[in-house]
Amino acid sequence: MIVLQPHARALRSRLGFTMAETLIALAVLGSVSAAVAEFATWTLGERAHADARLEAVDAAANALEQARARPWNDLTAQWASDQRLPEYMAARWPDCRLSVRVEPEENRPYVKRVTVDVKWTAPGHKNWAPVTLIAAFAARATEAKP
Repeated sequence: MIVLQPHARALRSRLGFTMAETLIALAVLGSVSAAVAEFATWTLGERAHADARLEAVDAAANALEQARARPWNDLTAQWASDQRLPEYMAARWPDCRLSVRVEPEENRPYVKRVTVDVKWTAPGHKNWAPVTLIAAFAARATEAKP
């Protein structure tokens, strides 16, 4: 017959976790899970913001490239008001607005300033900084008629 020593009996009777240890472990696991979920949500929001800003810079740069490709005399307020966001961007960001302005440069009769603004109007995006690009276009020698 095998006789267990007293310390072996105590060890054998305590082979599992107590209820308190289990509850503490679950509380720690829940806290860590909540922190990870909050961080993941924040990261997704920041990624959407970065994507929107990158697309806005791209749309504004494209509008300036379109202005650069036009004859200087065709850079008018009417042309500016006809400019729209690309379809993919308007579909993805319905609260995004593009505005283009063409203005003569003061004291420089053969130069026009083209300003492109991209802004978000939804309440959740009000703190997103607008994108503004400005370029000056000078008349070519063959088309200079202010």
